[in-house]
Amino acid sequence: MLSGRVNTFTEAAIADSEQDANGALTELDKGLRSGKVGEQCESIVRFPRLFEKYPFPILINASFLKLADVFRVGNNFLRLCVLRVCQQSEKHLDKVYMVDEFVRRVYSVIHSNDPIARALTLRILGAVACLIPERQQVHHSIRTSLDSHDNVEVEAGIYAATQFAAQSKSFAISMCNKIADMIQGQATPANMKLQLIPVLQHMHHDTSTAAMVRNLCTELLPKYPTEDFVLVTLNTLTQLAAATLVDIPSQVQLLIRYISSDPRKKVKSKCLEHLYELAKPGAHLWPSEALNSTLDIALETTSPKLLSAALSVVEVLSESPQWCHEHHHCQSKVRLLCVKNCHSPHPAIAAQAIHILTQIICYCYKENIKRVGTDEVISSLETIILLLTISDEKHPYQLKVVLRCAVRLAEIDKLYCERFVELLESRLGSVDPDCTILICEALGAIAGIQPDALLPHLGDILNHIQHEHETTVSSTNDKSTNIVVLLCTLVFQTLGGYDWNEETLQILKKVSGSNQLWANYRIGRAAVRYGHHGLAEYVFSNLTEQVSYEHWHFWLVCLQEMSQAEDMLVTPNHKPKNIVDRLDYALLHYNKAIAALKAASTPSHNLQFQGEYMHIRCEFLQCLLLLIHTCNILCIVPPPAIASTIAQSTRDDLQRHGYITNQMRKCVKEFKACAELYCKLYQTAFDADCSTLENLQILQQMCVMLEQCVESVCVSNAATRQIIQFDLKDAKLESRQLLNACTSASRLCQSIADENLGLTITHKHVDLLKAIVEIFVNAPLPIPRFFFQVLQCTTLKLAITPQPRVLGECISVQPGSQLAVKVEGVIQHGSKPGLFRKVDGVIVTVTSQLQPNTKIKEIITDSKNIETSCVLTQTVAPHKDFFSAQFLLAFPRGGLYILAIDASVVDEDGNKWNTGPKSTLTVKVPDEPKLQPISMPGMAGNANVILMTEDSLFVRKK
Repeated sequence: MLSGRVNTFTEAAIADSEQDANGALTELDKGLRSGKVGEQCESIVRFPRLFEKYPFPILINASFLKLADVFRVGNNFLRLCVLRVCQQSEKHLDKVYMVDEFVRRVYSVIHSNDPIARALTLRILGAVACLIPERQQVHHSIRTSLDSHDNVEVEAGIYAATQFAAQSKSFAISMCNKIADMIQGQATPANMKLQLIPVLQHMHHDTSTAAMVRNLCTELLPKYPTEDFVLVTLNTLTQLAAATLVDIPSQVQLLIRYISSDPRKKVKSKCLEHLYELAKPGAHLWPSEALNSTLDIALETTSPKLLSAALSVVEVLSESPQWCHEHHHCQSKVRLLCVKNCHSPHPAIAAQAIHILTQIICYCYKENIKRVGTDEVISSLETIILLLTISDEKHPYQLKVVLRCAVRLAEIDKLYCERFVELLESRLGSVDPDCTILICEALGAIAGIQPDALLPHLGDILNHIQHEHETTVSSTNDKSTNIVVLLCTLVFQTLGGYDWNEETLQILKKVSGSNQLWANYRIGRAAVRYGHHGLAEYVFSNLTEQVSYEHWHFWLVCLQEMSQAEDMLVTPNHKPKNIVDRLDYALLHYNKAIAALKAASTPSHNLQFQGEYMHIRCEFLQCLLLLIHTCNILCIVPPPAIASTIAQSTRDDLQRHGYITNQMRKCVKEFKACAELYCKLYQTAFDADCSTLENLQILQQMCVMLEQCVESVCVSNAATRQIIQFDLKDAKLESRQLLNACTSASRLCQSIADENLGLTITHKHVDLLKAIVEIFVNAPLPIPRFFFQVLQCTTLKLAITPQPRVLGECISVQPGSQLAVKVEGVIQHGSKPGLFRKVDGVIVTVTSQLQPNTKIKEIITDSKNIETSCVLTQTVAPHKDFFSAQFLLAFPRGGLYILAIDASVVDEDGNKWNTGPKSTLTVKVPDEPKLQPISMPGMAGNANVILMTEDSLFVRKK
């Protein structure tokens, strides 16, 4: 479903059009030059959207200069709009390269007689502090503004001082004494002191300044004991300690002292929040007595709010392995605190206590430490799950926390899976829809660990599906529809690797026949993800005529044909058992699916991954069919009479078998090529989830396994390679059936490798190869999630300089000169950036290749001795999603050159992903004419002299 976003302003001028950056900037410039203030404001507020759409330095630099002009000559309202643009476009500020000109235009307003104009100038200078951190005249203006008699200007100076103190070490050191005097001075109002104290949290550029600021703030605490001053000062000290790290122990002790001695509840609550902030970066820096004091506070307090805040601090500390190791024994204060509160009448406190105990137990399992009290923790966990699902009050967040604890305990010990499944399944029919959805998700997570745990409860799950389906039909409730989809997914997880009975199949067909269309699509999508293609084909066939767009229709047709092809490969009783017929039938439907997918593609949704995935699957099935036909050659085509002679002449003993040897070697090449295709597809799937990448790896290894097996039969001197071993322990549920097939096939491959001596091809070898093909064909293919859903979207957008004046023309370069190519780019993200992996670097590759000219043979002949191709590569680190690379290209010969610019990304682990994009430019270098020697009387024969007509007068006659 497509979602739209409503904007305040009409953006038909730039948002919906496909005009280039210059055209969009020209339109906004017209608005800036308008005589109406409203049109000027409308143009100004559109600039942030323009920066997001075209985030390149040349446009951003020009835009900020235009905005600086408006700020210089406009009224205060226009200046306020420009200020908001600068604050919203913080990540694009470093692309302004004419900083001096921008500052000159803005800074001219600081001399205005209007204090509001001066205040706006100070604020915009503070907003661009990252560009001018060491600009001394700006520092002087900020100091002067703090002595102003106008409160608006002083507040603007405080804002600018805060921004510059975070960027400039020299400014922070020079302003420290000034701000300290203002805070301690009697003439400064109290409300202004509250604004000045937070400036000190940025003064951590060196140890001496940070120590001086800390001493100042600690001296202020007893002098200003009011609640507002204490809260602001403690917050400043906490932020300063989190930045320096060395002051964390002393700050923790200070906060605990205030919790113990200060009677005000708000101060206690804020101190616990600050302890929570300090526990994240420096749990290992906490002194042991501070932790004991925090636990004592939690044990002694009677306030549920303070207890919950203290448990939040302990939750963060429990993420540290060192902390868990020190407090894992049953008599520790942490255990006593959690056991005391795991049955609390407050669900939030009970959930936090259970979470802490779960962290400790998981650590003990991981480190093989003796576990004490695990059964009591699980009993408490079951109790709180029952209480949260029985209670009339809804506590969805707390229920989610305890269900995650149940899933984590099931992961470390699969013996707990059946226990939790029995509990959660019993609550399905008696809780509200929100809780039911959470329980279904938890059951799905446990089924991913141990799917057989759900098998005894399959009948109850089917009853719940029928009940929820009746509720959906009668009330059209979206939550009930979501529950039906989740319950169907549980059935798919449970029946993975099992045959469907008729009753289960009829129930799911009935549900998908009268359900909402989007819910049916989700059911079909879940079915193909877990390899149940027969039901998926039924669901998709009913949806193909129910959509209003042609592209959606062809997409559903593609899914239907693909499901039909995969369903035919499996061999139930009602399908043909001949493997050749099944492969032919599957290839026929896969070709139809690929044709439908091409019709479903649009420029905005090119479906490239889906097309490549089905194409490679089709190639793999074709290779399997070729291998089957090759194996049949041993019985059908006898070796020719001259086979022995060929074997002796080629010194290849396997040639005496005749045609089958060469065909098997051809199969080896085909499987190797198929494995390389899977590898290339893997390298392009930067945004894919882990299950999708695992799916591609398994399919690639299947090709490699078949390549090794066939090679060991048909190549006498084949290198001895170890058969690939597969591990089911950490595999995703979707991939387990494929891995089971690979494990079975690897045993047969090992028997081939053990028995074959590379001297003959026997019927046993052929039978084993056919058995391996049968195993792979019968294994249901789980379609990966990335085939349907892109949860993380990362694209690169390039701008290449120079560009031809007219699109499609060549760039002319003079002979003997070089061409400077500048590649600028921006990384664009979707709604969840960095969900699976992040971009750590961008590899830009420029390839220059001379195109041969058939008309001039001399150039072709000469170019054989000169390198006419060039490949330059540069790895750049993106800064705020922007990167830039420059190349200098030389052209040794005249002619037509094709420049190919390719970009790929590097993740945080150093892996390269060929994501693209690719761009091409054409460069034309004129041929340099060769000077012909001209003979003249009295001159050297090889002199390059042009003979003029009047030169004949000076030629001496013989």
